[in-house]
Amino acid sequence: MNDDQFQQPQRQSQAALILIIYTRFKNFISRFWYIIVIGLITGKTNWGGDDPLTLFVLFMTGLTAIVGIISYFRYFYWIEDKQLVIRSGIFKKTLTQIPFDRIQTIDFEQNLIHQAFSVIGLKIDTAGTNNTETKMHALTKEKAEKLRTFILSQKQALETTTNPTENSIVVNEQSEEIYSIDFPRLLKIGLTENHIRSGFFILFGLFWFVDNIREAGVDVEGIGSQYYDQVLNSIFIIITIAIFFVLISMFISVGRVFLKYFDLKFYRSYNGFKIISGLFNRKEVAALDSKIQLLEWKQNLIQKSLGFHNLILKQASSAELGRKKSILIPGVYREDIEDVKDYLFPERGEEDTPMFKLNKWSLWRPLMYISFLASILSAFFVYTSSYYNLAFILLAFIIIVVRSFKKYKKAYYGVNNKAIFVRGGVFGHSKWMTMHHKIQSIEINQSPFQYRRNLASLQVHTASGSKVIPYIELDKAEYLYDYLTYEVERSDEEWM
Repeated sequence: MNDDQFQQPQRQSQAALILIIYTRFKNFISRFWYIIVIGLITGKTNWGGDDPLTLFVLFMTGLTAIVGIISYFRYFYWIEDKQLVIRSGIFKKTLTQIPFDRIQTIDFEQNLIHQAFSVIGLKIDTAGTNNTETKMHALTKEKAEKLRTFILSQKQALETTTNPTENSIVVNEQSEEIYSIDFPRLLKIGLTENHIRSGFFILFGLFWFVDNIREAGVDVEGIGSQYYDQVLNSIFIIITIAIFFVLISMFISVGRVFLKYFDLKFYRSYNGFKIISGLFNRKEVAALDSKIQLLEWKQNLIQKSLGFHNLILKQASSAELGRKKSILIPGVYREDIEDVKDYLFPERGEEDTPMFKLNKWSLWRPLMYISFLASILSAFFVYTSSYYNLAFILLAFIIIVVRSFKKYKKAYYGVNNKAIFVRGGVFGHSKWMTMHHKIQSIEINQSPFQYRRNLASLQVHTASGSKVIPYIELDKAEYLYDYLTYEVERSDEEWM
């Protein structure tokens, strides 16, 4: 493949003009929305008159459109000397040169405007800069695919020449599909979102209502038959509202899942993964093996009953893009997770790794604080005869105690000569793992409480974020610190 069609400076697709104006106008609204809201509330604008707010909004709208048009016509891109060159700017011209060997991935994105004009937005992820993404608003699908294929194939050729053993990017459109989401599973994923928090709010609302009618002069404890029907109706209304609230919460969760993960496809290529998903904003994101630093999978109580997990691939990125570069894949079965682990970390030795519990103070210390707080609140409510608030506090205390015991029971960690494994969770499960060569640094932290009891927390830093193994004995923490530091320093494997 040659780069003849990209050697000359060229503009983006004409649809980019609309996208640039839309993006700039959205930024304008996000900065000045409060001024517009204040004008609407105070009635100081009539939208069409000559009041200052209307004139300001009209002026900024026109200015945004003009700047967007100029930006489009001043933006050019081309390929020159094994690098992508972008020239842009209105008053201050900027020439950006991106060498092929610095490019990590080229991701595609299609929102509603992209889909309406059959174009694709590009996000070019590069290494070693504070802002690791360069964006192109819109190219035709054919040109976007040719540009990505050419750049990544040239990058592969460069890396193969300089280091034949390195796992460089391989452009292979014949990727293997390892996981996809059909409509029934997508519906189940939406229904398995965490709705338990809604139940706590509803329960709190019930106690609040009863306490308020009691303070209003209604003797709830000694209520007679004359109030029976009214109370019964009130309880019925509360239950109806609660059910409605839960249904709305579930509807929102299902809708969000449909929008984000519609028709999700999870592919495996030679040395990475590709994820395509989304209804109105369809994205195609690459996750290279070399960039994936940490693997995490978790499930809540509802997902556990269906065997579902949320799989998270945490990639190396700058602090600004850390959350964006973490890829979540919902509704994954255990065998799919094992396949991903085999692709990424085939020599992890997980089955033979002994797992150790955290120190018991990880359970007793938070319970001590919670018990102390619950005792004070309970004494106050007994003194003020707020028995419904007292009942709520006692119920919440019981739930927290049960949750703490469940959390402690599932908390384990293990280390072998290749990887770190940590298990946790409360009613569901949560697990994460990373290989030694992915570790950037290790810290031992001690709070005053831990210091007095010869305990410590081990903090593991990777290029995708940090994880903590809390409340382990100090001698074990120091041993793990020395051992992992040694393993990291002697490893000849590249972290990225």
